[in-house]
Amino acid sequence: MLEEMGFKEPTLPQQAALPKILEGKNILLISPAGTGKTEAAFLPALHLILTSPAREPGIKIVYITPLRALNRDLLDRLGRWCRELDLKVSVRHGDTATRERRLQALIPPDVIITTPETLQILLLGRRLRNYLRSVRMVIVDEVHELADNKRGAQLAVTLERLRNLKGGDFQVIGLSATIGAPEEVAKFLVGRDRNCEIVDVSVAREVRIGVLYPTAKKVDEKLAEELYTFPAVAARLRVMRELIERHGSTLVFTNTRATAEVLASRFHLWDVKFPIGVHHGSLSAFTRLRGERGLKQGELKGLICTSSMELGLDIGGVDLVIQYNSPRQATRLLQRVGRSGHRIGEVSKGIIVVQDPDDALESIVIAARSHEYQLEPVQVPEKPLDVLLHFLASILASQRSASVDEAYETVRRAYPFQNLDREELLAVLRFAQSLEKRLLWVSEDGREFSRPKSTQRLFDYYYSNLSMIPELKQYIVVDDQHNRPVGILDESFIAEYGEPGVKFVMGGELWRILQVFRDKVFVKPDRDPMGAIPTWIGEEIPVPFSVAQEVGRIRGRAEELLKSGRKFDEAVSELAAEYRADQETLKLALEDVREQVNTNLAVPTDRRLTVEKVKDICVINACFGTLVNRTLARVVAHRASEETGEATATTIDPYRILLRSRMLEPDDLVTLLRERLAEIQKDIRKVIEESRFFRWRLAQVARRMGVLEREAEITSSALEKLARALRGTPVFEETFKEVERKDLDLKKTLEVLERIKNNEIEVVSLGRLREPSPISKLAWMQRYLALEPVMPERTKLLAIASTKARLLSEARIFVCTDCKKYIRELQIHQLEEKPRCPLCGSTRLGMVEESEEEVRRAMELVERGRDVALWREIMESSKLISQFGKVAALGLAGRGLTPAAVREILAKEPRFTNQFLELVLKKERELLFRRYRWGG
Repeated sequence: MLEEMGFKEPTLPQQAALPKILEGKNILLISPAGTGKTEAAFLPALHLILTSPAREPGIKIVYITPLRALNRDLLDRLGRWCRELDLKVSVRHGDTATRERRLQALIPPDVIITTPETLQILLLGRRLRNYLRSVRMVIVDEVHELADNKRGAQLAVTLERLRNLKGGDFQVIGLSATIGAPEEVAKFLVGRDRNCEIVDVSVAREVRIGVLYPTAKKVDEKLAEELYTFPAVAARLRVMRELIERHGSTLVFTNTRATAEVLASRFHLWDVKFPIGVHHGSLSAFTRLRGERGLKQGELKGLICTSSMELGLDIGGVDLVIQYNSPRQATRLLQRVGRSGHRIGEVSKGIIVVQDPDDALESIVIAARSHEYQLEPVQVPEKPLDVLLHFLASILASQRSASVDEAYETVRRAYPFQNLDREELLAVLRFAQSLEKRLLWVSEDGREFSRPKSTQRLFDYYYSNLSMIPELKQYIVVDDQHNRPVGILDESFIAEYGEPGVKFVMGGELWRILQVFRDKVFVKPDRDPMGAIPTWIGEEIPVPFSVAQEVGRIRGRAEELLKSGRKFDEAVSELAAEYRADQETLKLALEDVREQVNTNLAVPTDRRLTVEKVKDICVINACFGTLVNRTLARVVAHRASEETGEATATTIDPYRILLRSRMLEPDDLVTLLRERLAEIQKDIRKVIEESRFFRWRLAQVARRMGVLEREAEITSSALEKLARALRGTPVFEETFKEVERKDLDLKKTLEVLERIKNNEIEVVSLGRLREPSPISKLAWMQRYLALEPVMPERTKLLAIASTKARLLSEARIFVCTDCKKYIRELQIHQLEEKPRCPLCGSTRLGMVEESEEEVRRAMELVERGRDVALWREIMESSKLISQFGKVAALGLAGRGLTPAAVREILAKEPRFTNQFLELVLKKERELLFRRYRWGG
């Protein structure tokens, strides 16, 4: 059977892991994608079931995956084994059909594939709960996605609940492609006082990573005009296209969804037939599945994706991974590059395409760290109190009352809670009792806790907080002058920057915030780009302190070599050899350092801060990474504001802090950093508690701890009151911990300040300058340019051209509603002007964004006389396509456009013209506006 399934001999990870798993040991298996990790865990699990003396009914294996998409993938993969061995395997998550759930409750599967959230529900199910008593093994896939967050902490306590239910232990297998601090993750996986062996074959595959810094050529100037962009952007697109065309299949990773969409738009604007797709979490399941299948079957040459494709989806062989812009972390880069070189013994190939000197130096450092396998350590959250409260509620969801000591012993077995004090647990219980709508009762002696009289509140709280993934609210940006939608901003951006007067870039235009009211941000156009914030900043992955310091070290070494009389090319050559970097890329990356040295200005390095001022912007060049710079910026701005009486606005990147102030001078900041450390250190907690993002996190934690209803409207004044009311409570303390862990780095900031105090880091004033220093110039350009600059008059042309490319490249399932035999997936550019069914000649072709399987299922139900919404949608679209042809299909591919909306557009312009595209864009915005206005 193994040979039939394509397994002739075990892979290296399988050879290492199989004997240990068969011995019954808990293991953490670390191995690159495509090396057979899943089978390494699953085959011995099947052996365990088949060799059991009695085949009692019940679930024997729980397979936990962090993503529903992996559930689907695994069901196909594991289902083949189970069918051959006459075993039942089933998937269970939030979207599982009622019929399937009922079947699972009546006839339990041997293997259940689920998510951490759904496992909590299974533990409460009357029948499934009993079936879980027979669990022999738990497999946790992609464990690195869980270990460093509250979702993982919640899984850790859920597994302890499962052990209590079983009345004993089970074997645990963790799987991961790439992970920092494996010892910590192994402890997280199995809990306190249990053993877990680490089987690390992560270096079983050679990794080769290069960094490319494309520069514009003559050909790029012409391409830039066609794509309504700049030659430098066109050069990056050209280089990526050449790489994609030279390889069989390519994954292009971006750090944000917005960048993925922009790249896809540019490629399709360049050539609508270029076989490249997009894959990220905001897209429909149909689009994501089509991308995965297209790459696997060779229909697509490339897929532009975000972290959604880091995980083990079965997409077949990948020959090359391109990372667009710095990946910001070595762990992330190795996870992504590990998707290539799918056969054992092959090299995993990755290319980072960079856009500026910071990006290039950072990528060179990260590539070097990846080759040396220097990964960022995973930090398991310590005793998160919102997770603790949910755990306590879970006990009362299955029994009327419980012992505090027993709950305490159970939760302390979970690794994140090993250091929890009994008093901390009691404080959380008493807090839950003190709520206006109390969640539970605690006995006066603190020995027992029990359900309140009305259990509705308890169950509502429990089920609405199954997930610790924060629900990010979105705000619609409205042009106040024309009352039209401009776009969408995330709650995190509003939390940090949502003040009247703040300027940001969106859609190639500059906007100034007038006011934030409920779920809308009212703005007006602005002309002065000074201090403008790129809108994607809140979505970016933080650059670690260690990476930023290494970038500073390279700058320092370059300065040292140049000042010692070395020629620039010689200095570059020496550093390129040290970092295994391409000389031409490093030369471009260090050009601003050369300029800085030539102008006799001190270079900011890992051991030197420089401070300068141009106009009303002070720049502190600090190679401390995202979180330290963010912390330092808040504290310095707070102290400066107190001393000058002037509001000091800030923005940061991993290498700079920008402060806008008329009164501050560089020497003031030098004095502040060198001599006012005691005041700065004293201010830190106060500054954090008064910050907007603290209040934003406070609202999230308050929701997770039952203080706020999920749908509660959070206004600035409401947050003020909330902060005052919750001070001194577990909610407030948990918020501080979360901000300290996710948004800032207090510990490292205090270390930096101490090093400044001890003169280990010098602070140098460059004084007032007429124009920014070469190394600061980049930050100024970014304030101007943001993601991709477009002149206002070109914005409209770009929007029309991008919409045209997007609609033509969209794929849908087309169905003949007459003969019902023709069902085919097509990209809309493949349609004839008057589409006809190739089987019966009918013009009544309907289209839908669902899978072919779902369409066939709908047809079967219709034939049995059932009314099916999907079939009604197909019929409605077929009327439009029959009447107007291909242009109707293009309209129906618009985001959120209904047949009624498309009919309205076609009544005004029935041809595929710029006017038609403008009407589509306008209607998309209207529907977006309406959806947010009515909360739809």
